[in-house]
Amino acid sequence: MKRAVLLLAAVALLVGCGGSSKQAATTSTASTPPPGPGTVLYAGGPWAVVLHDGVATAYHLVGRTWHPDRSGRVKIEILGPQAGQTVAPIPQVAIQMTAKTPLIESGLWVDGTLLDVKGGGLKPEQGTIYGAPATKLAPGVHTAVGYGRTDATGTAVAWTFEVR
Repeated sequence: MKRAVLLLAAVALLVGCGGSSKQAATTSTASTPPPGPGTVLYAGGPWAVVLHDGVATAYHLVGRTWHPDRSGRVKIEILGPQAGQTVAPIPQVAIQMTAKTPLIESGLWVDGTLLDVKGGGLKPEQGTIYGAPATKLAPGVHTAVGYGRTDATGTAVAWTFEVR
């Protein structure tokens, strides 16, 4: 029974992660510069997601300095749309995340807009999130970003797809 409760708590946590349609406030103060370079998609507590020249990076704030997390300890698999794929104007965007410790935060963006996501997983160390833009995307190339993290490490990935 205890295992089932823990499993349900982990699924509820993953479902809730990144599910807000509001952008998070940045944690930067006058003494802490913003993470980057690039566009800050998310900053909450000591973590941020930045998109720069088509590359997404998870940043971790240690003291007053942002450090990019390039450890790869959180693995992200793009489930859809695949990079370069041509899709309908309202595509479903999805990623799967795996780590050696429990996942505690995640999110998906398209063209800098946070998606309202749903998801879950059978284990706290593995989860899937998915969502779609609220309105049709214009024809052309669009950038998606997926993010997942544990208590100590995070990963962000970016990819592009096309709408015709």
